[in-house]
Amino acid sequence: VKSKILKETKLHYKELITDFETTNFNVYPNPSQNAWNIKTNNTLINAVNVFDILGKQVISLSPESTEVKIDGSSLTSGIYIAKIATPQGVSNVRLVRK
Repeated sequence: VKSKILKETKLHYKELITDFETTNFNVYPNPSQNAWNIKTNNTLINAVNVFDILGKQVISLSPESTEVKIDGSSLTSGIYIAKIATPQGVSNVRLVRK
């Protein structure tokens, strides 16, 4: 049963990762010790929701700006998914917390 759950989680995780080609943006530093910065080229970021690998939402931001800082100091080391919403659509980015 454990193997099946891991396999399903990996499949789901891979489906979450997509390219964000409709908007040019930078996410740095990645991996990070405490925080990540997301900057776009004149595209408004409406929302950023960060999820742990199990799908639990751990951070929710509504920056309404072209850049946002995600404070990950309260997160444990691991892999997270940031769901980024702009007027052009929604994309997901993998974040690594050292």
